[in-house]
Amino acid sequence: MTDPTNPSGALPGDPRHGLTDEQLRGYYAAQSPCWYIHEHVGPGGGPKRVAAMEPHIAYLRAHRPVIRFAGPEFTDDGETAIGSVTLIDAPDRAAAQAYIAAEPYNTHGAMERIDIVRWSASMPHRQLDYRRTPGWQQFLIVAFDRPDVGGARRVALRQAHHAYQATVMDRFVTRGPLLSDDGLAIRGSLMIMEYPDRAALDAFWDAEPLQSGGVFGEVRISRWRYGAAIG
Repeated sequence: MTDPTNPSGALPGDPRHGLTDEQLRGYYAAQSPCWYIHEHVGPGGGPKRVAAMEPHIAYLRAHRPVIRFAGPEFTDDGETAIGSVTLIDAPDRAAAQAYIAAEPYNTHGAMERIDIVRWSASMPHRQLDYRRTPGWQQFLIVAFDRPDVGGARRVALRQAHHAYQATVMDRFVTRGPLLSDDGLAIRGSLMIMEYPDRAALDAFWDAEPLQSGGVFGEVRISRWRYGAAIG
């Protein structure tokens, strides 16, 4: 049941605590825009990616001040790179598109598709701030709400969602909602998490109230790694 004194469901100490739906929309719209950029390696793109590695690293290092997190996406065994993920500060979609259009993996033809979605960071730190657990694996979760009922179910479950995430806060590398370009509507959720293995990650995800409650219509979970360019 929703607490009428805290409709957002956010916990004390979270700037969203106590906000109404209207205030919550204003909060997201007012945040400095961040963007989730996901490059997907195309057929035969592996060798092109390797060839572009040095200029890719140099490009990311040149843009380090605006990059929150960046790193490669892998197959479940952690052996084969299948993509590249960047979470970047940019004033609008056009700026995010300009950034990725000049990114060397892209200019060298290694990528067949690029996804760009506005994102809001619910945690303040960046890649260099995060103290990882030696030997543990990182996982990227990208989940889009069902267009028919996802929004309503998200509202109904957000108290449980925030309470559950509070129990695993030390497992989050970063997290936050995926948004419409204007920042006014939640489209889904993005999380990077750290667990000993995929089984432990799956146990977390299966019990996440938004997932078990049927909010999401499309979910992508993959191995991720901290990119060497950012550290």
